[in-house]
Amino acid sequence: MMRFAFAVSAVALASMALAGCETTAVGAKPETSAAVTSAPAGPIELGDWQHAAPAAELTQFQQLVAARYGAGLALTAASQDLQHNQFACAPNHDTGRQGDPPVEICRKTVTQAGCTHTWQVHLFDTHGDARLRNARALYDRRCGNDGLLGGPS
Repeated sequence: MMRFAFAVSAVALASMALAGCETTAVGAKPETSAAVTSAPAGPIELGDWQHAAPAAELTQFQQLVAARYGAGLALTAASQDLQHNQFACAPNHDTGRQGDPPVEICRKTVTQAGCTHTWQVHLFDTHGDARLRNARALYDRRCGNDGLLGGPS
């Protein structure tokens, strides 16, 4: 009987503790603050892309973009920062695709020593409010007759 009373007490305490937790609806808009209205200043450092393996450069670029462009940032701030760092940005007019397409695509291409390096940042909107939901980073390197991501063409 003593064990039963202890178990009931433990369940009651756990229920009260959980009742104090805050919950949010799935799909609710994230709160934005004034702290995310502008992008970080300074150059975008692409690392040692001339010598890095494509997979390593992609990983490094993905981490850089994720750290630099957080959710809630004004889309214009992200786009202006990318343009300041020599990315060409344009609205995505490819509306015929299924899924959730980016609202803007920014691209930087450098050709060196017979290889073409392309970095892209896809900017996704939050419910049409001109705020960044997320940014997707992509990288590709083509050398000579290589195909996509260095594979055969």
